[in-house]
Amino acid sequence: MATIQSGHSPGGRAGAGVQVLEAARGVDVRPIKKRLDAFARTHRAYAAADAKVRRAEEALRRQQVVVAEGDVDQNEAVDGLAASMAGEGLQRQNPFKPLGFPAPSRINDLGYGKQAQVMLRLGKAAGKRKGASKATVAAARAVEKAAQLMQRELKKVPPLEQSRRAAFAQRDALAQPWEGAFAALKRGARAAEDDGARGLFAALFQRPARA
Repeated sequence: MATIQSGHSPGGRAGAGVQVLEAARGVDVRPIKKRLDAFARTHRAYAAADAKVRRAEEALRRQQVVVAEGDVDQNEAVDGLAASMAGEGLQRQNPFKPLGFPAPSRINDLGYGKQAQVMLRLGKAAGKRKGASKATVAAARAVEKAAQLMQRELKKVPPLEQSRRAAFAQRDALAQPWEGAFAALKRGARAAEDDGARGLFAALFQRPARA
């Protein structure tokens, strides 16, 4: 038989708590009812905090995906503007040079936020360039639009990161109380066995060993 351990990790605590509390439904726990109730309360609080962490992580991951997709849109907008300006006879390697901007590849290599800043200036300059075609003006507006969208989406990341840190801190603060309540319940079950509640510890904390 293997004895259930806390695992000393969020996943280990969650799994151990569920196993013990489910097992407690099928046995006489009156000798350790106070300790069991205390552990159940602690486990519920820890499980809720753990769920909050997972929600915060998922929300941050979703926003990171949005930002990454926005970066693809930014790159495509820059390339589209470059192609349109090159079609007007400007240098293909860097059609932005007359406007005082680096080549498209260099702009696309910038970080998300920095790229958006450069793109806003580039879009305005390209749209106002004398002799710009309607296609180039439209491409310049697309550059500005992609950059503005990126800036809006980037602003959502820091609050989500803060929420994630706060959720981790809350869960971490509950880890030691959980460990204490789990250990106290174990000791109580062993003591109850000594007082005649035979099989209680095994019912709560022991499972067949895996092959």
